[in-house]
Amino acid sequence: MQQTKIVQALVSIGLVGLLAACGGGSGSSGSSTSTATPATGVVNMAITDGPSDSFNHVWVTVTKIAFHTDPNAIWSASDATWQSTTLPSPVTIDLAALNNGLMNNVFGKMNLPVGTYKQIRFFFDSDTDPLDSSAQAIMDNEASPAALQWNDQVEYVNAAGAIAEAPLEIAYPVQGVQLQGSFSVTQGGTIDLATDFDLDKIVVPYRSGTMQAFTMKPYLSYFDLSNSGGITGNVDASKLCSAASWPTSAPFTPPAGCAFNLVVHAEAVSADGSRYQDMRSTTVKPDGTFTLAPLAVKDSSGNPISYDIVIRGRQMQTLVVTGVKPGGTYSGTGLSSPTALQAAANPLPIATVTEYGSQLAAPLSPLTSGHVIFEQTPQGGLPHEVRWADTDPLTGKLGRQGLAPWNQEFWLASSGLNMAAYSAGGLTFAPATIAEGNGNYSVIANETVYYNFGTPVSLLTPLPITNAATFTPAAPTLQFGVQNGTVGGTIAISSIGNYTEGEVVLARFAHIISAQPFSLTANTTPTFSISGVGANVPGAYYYAYVRLDNCTGTIPGTTPTNTKCSHKIVPINGAIDLRTTTTATGMNVSLAL
Repeated sequence: MQQTKIVQALVSIGLVGLLAACGGGSGSSGSSTSTATPATGVVNMAITDGPSDSFNHVWVTVTKIAFHTDPNAIWSASDATWQSTTLPSPVTIDLAALNNGLMNNVFGKMNLPVGTYKQIRFFFDSDTDPLDSSAQAIMDNEASPAALQWNDQVEYVNAAGAIAEAPLEIAYPVQGVQLQGSFSVTQGGTIDLATDFDLDKIVVPYRSGTMQAFTMKPYLSYFDLSNSGGITGNVDASKLCSAASWPTSAPFTPPAGCAFNLVVHAEAVSADGSRYQDMRSTTVKPDGTFTLAPLAVKDSSGNPISYDIVIRGRQMQTLVVTGVKPGGTYSGTGLSSPTALQAAANPLPIATVTEYGSQLAAPLSPLTSGHVIFEQTPQGGLPHEVRWADTDPLTGKLGRQGLAPWNQEFWLASSGLNMAAYSAGGLTFAPATIAEGNGNYSVIANETVYYNFGTPVSLLTPLPITNAATFTPAAPTLQFGVQNGTVGGTIAISSIGNYTEGEVVLARFAHIISAQPFSLTANTTPTFSISGVGANVPGAYYYAYVRLDNCTGTIPGTTPTNTKCSHKIVPINGAIDLRTTTTATGMNVSLAL
């Protein structure tokens, strides 16, 4: 039966380095036809985060979590096979603060029936819901601080170099954010989990007409803390750009001869053995230190896992330390004895280099909302992931023009990899011979779900280097057994009110799959058709909605003048079930605004 348990104790909002219980949980299993108490165990769930080099803060408002033993089960509040826990009141969390091993103890002491669970759903209040008290209690960091304007909100530096706020759109949040995996609950046992929200991958900037917007593309993973350790290190802080050296007026050119926006990846060989992929990331603190935790210590077969540690940043050569095993254990006092990459007195070296911008020559296809990965390959080895970039779900390109001037291009270092094999006795770095050529990259692209990466294409350093390098990635291909589906319908518009722009958005479990603009004109009936949607496979369940933007006002005192926008979400009624078919037409909606 469904257990809809209300956590009895207040939820801790403090940041800690260990997942612990955040309060007493209800042991009740609700009404039952049997007097026998079901066998249960305890699950604790924390939230942690990876890095962001583009956002100061990313606030989300959490309301509920649910678990299921079927990885393809469709969420329904009336489905008694889901085990769910609802917080006493919504909790607003700054994901950007949860890196370098920090966690937020959101859900604790949840009593779940014994079994193996293969699906988790996180639920959030949306940016268009009435503002929760937990969001109202948080102040932003603008020149004149004010309470948050939305339950889910991004704070960033805009194109004018000023701190700005924008809503974070979580696509169709009533279905929750899905996370798949496998963990077992045993009778009387306790399992401590931590879910990683990696901002570098999940928060996607995009432009809706003149409106700067953000959406969440939740590529989530979770860690069993009983099988987790960590890795620590420090880079040469004297080579990092200081706050005092940063320009305060246009054209905001970054200071030369120093590095900034450093991100550290722990990379392991992908399941198909073709490449190193990022498994966990963090930022480098201003003092040069970093902590990668939690990290899985053993694989599903009980074999120790080795990671290659990749450190990349703006205006610096990428560093790679190979063959590092995470160390330490989680206990009542946090993570103890993590593996140290090197002695603190011998920081990792930073060599500053020139860099160049990059952009897709044409929109990603067949669907606009995917991602590209920039890789470099040491001679005789596997490609290493250097940078990940999500595409703008409306344009299919890298949509960063509304961000800070130094972040508007997607920058790549014009150098190869500086590599060292891990040794507890010390690291010796040497430039690697790069298969792509020094300063060049291989680029692979993929869609959000049901696709394989396209074949790698070459990205060459542009001449002169002040030019942006453009590339056309090979199209991703549908996975074996998945068929090409199409979703279509009509939009009957009788009036438009103050709204100026509109898009149809196709989503699956809070992921935007694709988006298609339409002409927002009164007394018209535009049509839409989105092809390339994964179909005829379990889990091919989608939702669609119309997104409307009103960008008629301006924000006073900004130079150049920034447009003030608001938006409205209009659901297209009915789920889009492509599990046993390839076509869903008649997804119609009427707009009277």
